Amino acid sequence: MAFFPRLLQSDNHVALREQAEIQMSNTKTIAKNTGWFGIENIVNLIVTLFGSIAIARTLGPSKNGYMVYVSYIVSVVSGLGGLGIPATTRKYMAEFIGMGDRGTGRYIYLRTIALQAGLATLAAGGLVVWVLSPHPEYAANAAYKAASLLLVLSVWPAMVNAISAQANIAAEDMAKNTPASIISAVLFAIAIAATMVLKWGVIGVGAATLFQRSVDFLVRFFPTMKRMLACEITHAHPEGLRKRMLAFAWQSVTSMLVSLIVWSRSEVILLKRLSPDISQVAFYSVAFTMGEQLLLGATIFGAATGATIFAQYGRDKSRLPDLTASTFRYLVLFSIPLHFIFAALSVSALLLLYGRDYAGATMVVMLAPILCMPKAFMAPAQNLLQSAERQSYVIAATALAGVVDIGVAWYLIPAYGAVGACIGNGTAQTAAVCLMWAASMHLYKVKLPWGLVAKVVSISTLAALTAHFIAMNLAPVWGILCGGSAALVVMVGLSYLLRVLEPEDHTRFNTLTQMLPKAVSGPVDKLLLLLIRPKSSAQVGAGRYS
Repeated sequence: MAFFPRLLQSDNHVALREQAEIQMSNTKTIAKNTGWFGIENIVNLIVTLFGSIAIARTLGPSKNGYMVYVSYIVSVVSGLGGLGIPATTRKYMAEFIGMGDRGTGRYIYLRTIALQAGLATLAAGGLVVWVLSPHPEYAANAAYKAASLLLVLSVWPAMVNAISAQANIAAEDMAKNTPASIISAVLFAIAIAATMVLKWGVIGVGAATLFQRSVDFLVRFFPTMKRMLACEITHAHPEGLRKRMLAFAWQSVTSMLVSLIVWSRSEVILLKRLSPDISQVAFYSVAFTMGEQLLLGATIFGAATGATIFAQYGRDKSRLPDLTASTFRYLVLFSIPLHFIFAALSVSALLLLYGRDYAGATMVVMLAPILCMPKAFMAPAQNLLQSAERQSYVIAATALAGVVDIGVAWYLIPAYGAVGACIGNGTAQTAAVCLMWAASMHLYKVKLPWGLVAKVVSISTLAALTAHFIAMNLAPVWGILCGGSAALVVMVGLSYLLRVLEPEDHTRFNTLTQMLPKAVSGPVDKLLLLLIRPKSSAQVGAGRYS
């Protein structure tokens, strides 16, 4: 009879080994995609940030405010014009590729990109009519009509390009998106530099945008199409797939519609209508841009884990709650310190980058890093709900938050301008993220590390206060350097005392550090070992016999 317990024990070891292999495979995939997506976004961050600074300095607050307004209208139409097709492409291609059915993935890609091209043509045509319309309420300002026309024409390549980008994400191969993004970003930087030197003004800005989006589309489209055509032609076309995709697409566009209020710059519309000073639009845009750049790391990691969450749904749904909770944990470790410390240094950064003309944005740039921080935690909960086709919870949470946003912003903007818009947006983001995580925790029993959150918030607060009191007494450059360095020392010291990292973090971080140059990876690895809590005797014993 002793044979049967040994057999069961052997089966348990096999199951545990298989689980560990799946977890390590997911970890490596996420790390690889994080690295490649990180390279892509860091290049885009540098180009976008310095491009926006160059444009803001060249045009000034008033002209820049109008261009921001037109660009927002263009982004809204291009997003909604796709009717949720890019999100649908990613979700269902990832699901079938995760199951090993690349033929169905190929079928989905070819059908959705054809549909998206048609929708892009309609969207671009409608925007051209809007720009050329003589009606004063809807027409672009005559002085900026040519620039606005170039901006709206960029809608077509941007919309169609989204399908190829999502297809590569669905295949968990984000490296394939990197060349197009880097090439187009570099060329955009050159075009903006030429605009400044040759004084092309708003027309140069519009032409640079059209050029960048066209190059991004062309460099990405042809290799992606070649890979898709190389997949097997046969596909399962499961019963009910078309109905599922249509339902998901309509839910996606509904979600996107309400998301535009909360996650995009919808307050720009209210600012233009309710504030007599068009400069407030520029001040809000500057603060929003600076705050959004802080979300780079969260965006990279969220996209990388999102690709794996959608694929994991096709492989093994039972592992999704743990994967989602683990993603939240790493976002806590990274995002909270970054946003707190930057809020303390934001005024110095504003004056250094944008100049004294934008001194009126001082208060809003201090608030923006904290108020936009909830967005860093949105992706894991949203991806979990979307992977299970429970988008109704995402839509409900975002719709309620949208009502909050409009109400708060409408009340505060007339008196406080950009500051009121920022408070409205931050309140709405907090409400939406909390509701999404509440739904995830209720439906899928996701357990979040609240003790870690308390530790990181405490450490980040002390580091931010240190940075603030140093930076406020120094010139902008020295304030950022000295304040940031002091905050980093406080962060490392307190993280060592409180040991916020766990032993298993070393393996996961090591996958990323191995992608760094040897001269950098060695010191980073030693620092990680210093901050990691030592293994307990129980953990050591479990590792020995696993």
